[in-house]
Amino acid sequence: MAAETIRNFLENGTRRNNIYFPAATIVGRPDSLVQFTILNKNERGVLVKITETFAQKEMNTLQQMNTSKESVAYNAVDFTGDNSGGFTDFKKVQDRITMAEGVTSISAF
Repeated sequence: MAAETIRNFLENGTRRNNIYFPAATIVGRPDSLVQFTILNKNERGVLVKITETFAQKEMNTLQQMNTSKESVAYNAVDFTGDNSGGFTDFKKVQDRITMAEGVTSISAF
């Protein structure tokens, strides 16, 4: 069960059976997508900062999931992997979101 839970998180961004984080499921994620998983404070305005950063880089969200548990929020956001700027643009977006107030951590898969 633990191995399957870890594999599911790494492959799909799914979280479950965790006492600190909310359960989260995102379905149907093809290999060609880039997924950002973002852990942030569950406060007003933090999600707006995150989505505005994606919009400023003209990244179109294909699928998004947001869930929270008490003071913690978890987001998984999928984009196509063929961004005209290539992977370096994804890295710049990741760096910018990391610096946003209220964001705890971000990973790109």
